[in-house]
Amino acid sequence: MTSTPPVSADQATQTTLLAIQALFHDPDQQAKRRANEWLSEFQHTNEAWQACHTLLTAPEAPQEARMVAAQTIRSKVVYDLSQLPKESLLPLRDSLLQSLTHFTNPSAPTGSRAITTQLCLALADLAYQLPEWSNVVAGMVDMFGNRVESVEMLLEFLKVLVEEAGNPRIPLSSAEASNRSGELLSDQREKVLGLLEMYLSAQGVTARVQTAVFETLRAWLQAGEIDANMIAQTRLFQFSFDALANIELFDSAVDVICDMIHETQEVEDNVQVIEMIVPKVIALRGVFDRAVQDEDDDSVRGYCRIFTEAGETYRQLILAHPDTFLPLVEAIGMCAAYHDLDIVPITFAFWWKFGQALGKRTRQDDRYDDDDVDGRSSATAPSQAIYGPFLQVYANLQDSMIRHLQFPQGDNAAFTNAAARDEFRSFRHDMGDTLKDCCAVLGANVCMKRSYDLVMAALAKGDAMIWQEVEAPLFSMRSMGAEVDPNDDEVLPHIMDMLPTLPRHPKIQYAAILVLSRYTQWINQHPTYLSFQLNYISSGFEIQTDDVAAAAAQAMKWMCKDCKEHLVPYLGQLYTFITTAGTALEIEDRLEVAEAIGFVISTMPPAEAAEALQRFTQPLLQQIQTLTAGPLLSGREELTPLTDALEQIEAYVTTVRSIDPLPSSCVNTAAAVYQVLDQLIDKYYAAYNVADRICNLLRRGLAFFPFSVLRPILPILLERLNISFERSGHSAYVWIIGKCVGLFGQEVSALGPAAADIESAFTTSLERVTLQVRQMEVGQGASEIPDVLEDYCQFVLQYVLRSAESIFHSSQLPNIIELALATTTLPAGQSVMTALELVEDLLKDAMSPQQVAAVQPTTVPAHLPVLQALVQQYGQKIVTMVLQGVVQDYPEDGQTPVTEIILAICKLAPVETVRQWVALAIEGVPGHVIPISSKQETMQAFDRYVTAVYEFATMLTCLFFDVFRVFAEGNIDMIKTAIRSYVRTARRARDRRNRMRDTLGDSR
Repeated sequence: MTSTPPVSADQATQTTLLAIQALFHDPDQQAKRRANEWLSEFQHTNEAWQACHTLLTAPEAPQEARMVAAQTIRSKVVYDLSQLPKESLLPLRDSLLQSLTHFTNPSAPTGSRAITTQLCLALADLAYQLPEWSNVVAGMVDMFGNRVESVEMLLEFLKVLVEEAGNPRIPLSSAEASNRSGELLSDQREKVLGLLEMYLSAQGVTARVQTAVFETLRAWLQAGEIDANMIAQTRLFQFSFDALANIELFDSAVDVICDMIHETQEVEDNVQVIEMIVPKVIALRGVFDRAVQDEDDDSVRGYCRIFTEAGETYRQLILAHPDTFLPLVEAIGMCAAYHDLDIVPITFAFWWKFGQALGKRTRQDDRYDDDDVDGRSSATAPSQAIYGPFLQVYANLQDSMIRHLQFPQGDNAAFTNAAARDEFRSFRHDMGDTLKDCCAVLGANVCMKRSYDLVMAALAKGDAMIWQEVEAPLFSMRSMGAEVDPNDDEVLPHIMDMLPTLPRHPKIQYAAILVLSRYTQWINQHPTYLSFQLNYISSGFEIQTDDVAAAAAQAMKWMCKDCKEHLVPYLGQLYTFITTAGTALEIEDRLEVAEAIGFVISTMPPAEAAEALQRFTQPLLQQIQTLTAGPLLSGREELTPLTDALEQIEAYVTTVRSIDPLPSSCVNTAAAVYQVLDQLIDKYYAAYNVADRICNLLRRGLAFFPFSVLRPILPILLERLNISFERSGHSAYVWIIGKCVGLFGQEVSALGPAAADIESAFTTSLERVTLQVRQMEVGQGASEIPDVLEDYCQFVLQYVLRSAESIFHSSQLPNIIELALATTTLPAGQSVMTALELVEDLLKDAMSPQQVAAVQPTTVPAHLPVLQALVQQYGQKIVTMVLQGVVQDYPEDGQTPVTEIILAICKLAPVETVRQWVALAIEGVPGHVIPISSKQETMQAFDRYVTAVYEFATMLTCLFFDVFRVFAEGNIDMIKTAIRSYVRTARRARDRRNRMRDTLGDSR
């Protein structure tokens, strides 16, 4: 196989066959990749037209070659029709029709249907672009509509013809697309509808053809070319409902009925057809009830789809005619109560939409009742009298949801695997949303009372009780929490009083603790419950089950966050807990508890808060100090006590955030704590997990203490971090140095000479870190140190944001550029964007010679000569990498910084040089990424911009700089447009590759 597409037709065909053979049959993945790239590039060429025609019609061509040829022709009809002279378009149509005739022949090879689909798509896309092709539908019907073996193909063509309307990839203006759609579709709807009606009931028609009729009907219905009113005037309407009795047609009939209902959502415009649809839908209740009784899951699912579609579409009609539609709503309720949990979610959207409408209507009626001068009681309110049956449906719905919430008996033994168990747990949360819908209709208090009653009923069974009967309604209480009024004094007190009576079963206690975590705002307003609730949550830590302990930790966190002012007196109790039973918790739970205590401390006066924070963190610091002084630890397990202690201190400091003003007794605390951490870093600098945790804690500490306290520590800290990075190569050290520059850079600058030692430490860090990262990148390659490069670019950005001069005066400037460009080759999108931002920021002060000559000398950046020299040295490399990267590997957002980078370089380098750089960059893009013709168009666009700006500039003296500036800025859009078109072309090529890959994957 050659590296570039061949030029002769015979060579093209043979090479294409070799590529297809490799793509489908070569075991070598590299060979497959090369074949795919070659075929992708070949798709764009003129030679592909004839080669694909040959492969389609050659008797000896393998089936996969025909498939590739059909897909390629379809792609070229969409993207490359302009390659053909106008007089070749009708022969192209005839060739495609001839191929279709071949593939609809009964003797055609197996698998031809996928090929005919691609040919139908090609013909449909050609029809939109070929106005000379008149009577498209009639011609296709005449050619293929009278042969049994080609009817399915004809229906497929009619289906894709309407689906391709408005395809944005077809190069038509809005007016052209609208006009052609009118000719191909709107003017043909009656003919198509009659054709579908004829085929559906034709003598000897097969279920396959009837299914194809339904699929085509759906396509025209969804596109709006045929509407439900038109269908209702034909036998198609009745047949759609009759087909529900045919197991082969059932799913297709359900789809059509649902679409008809959906397309009548403009109720006022579709009254007559709705009056035909609704009785037939409600009449399905009888057969649906039998399907439920027989546990025919597939049938129940289909009827459920019809009922819920009708319910969602006609919800306002349901409210207007409750008696008529009650059977429909009850049927949806039966679907929600059905045992198959794959069917139940189909109803969820209905309950939400109808619940919103019903809740609003009942609230309006209740307000009317409250203001009624006749003083009618709530029992006779309009909402109860009119909508009472619907309210009962929602009450039953709540019962159904709670029943579905129950875990299978046998402690999850019914789940086949962990994935099934996790899926069920996720589904429970979806059911929780439907419980909220019940609250919107019935009122949160009514629903909470119902859940409470279910718990009490289960408890009344005594020994006959199973834990699932208690846990499920408890879960429902948690789910409905957002709907409950925090000031409620009717139901929640009963629930809180009930909790102590619950059995000490782990699942029940887990659910009960999570209920508490959901109602901590209520507890904050009812602090008399606080002592018991705190004890109840604490008791959860005693159960030897990870889930219960995790729930207790979460509840403790929310309790302390929402009730923090009330919990200050309990700090002693919390301290005893955290230093005794708390030490046995998993680290995740200890962190939750530490954050919880931090919330309480944050509410205290500064002096008391400082004392409390020290009290809770001192044991952890002592633990770190003791472990540091002991024997050298190795391995993650041995180091876990160290990292756990660091994480817990971080959790306290993060939650407290700061103490302002800092008490005088704490002035020396930062230095004392750093001394402990410094010894730890010195000993365990190479342990990544220790380094990561130390740097995170340092970040919190640097934000916690004021600069005046940290001032003496910073130079020592930066030196330690430099040494640690040079010894270990861990990116965390680079990250935290960048944070130091970002947090304190401006304050250091404001101090001037008084902070010369810190300024020197900043400069030293830039030099040493850059040199070390560059050595790592050269030695290992960028792909081996992605985290280091990402953190390094962020690190340098902190210096640029503070003062670009510090970068341009650095001896490491060339390495900074090299490392930024190396980072753009990483697969991580965020890393690439950071690197592009860095390059853009370094070039942001670019000025052309005309701009320099026209402005005051004081406004010219002092580092401009350095910047010009930098571009002279690295311009070609920068242009090549960003222009090739933006069409291959960069994220979607990469286009903007790339454009700014190219604009800056245009200001800093001679016109011919920039032109050469751009040409080399675009030429180096692989042909399957950007076709050769598109490369030429992009280069011409660049030439127009660069030449226009430079030529205009040479015609003007500096006295006319304002004129030049206006002209240049206006022409910036030219280069932006060029890059945008360049990227769009690559995306279109990628789209073609993906569509080809998907099509070939489906056909294999």
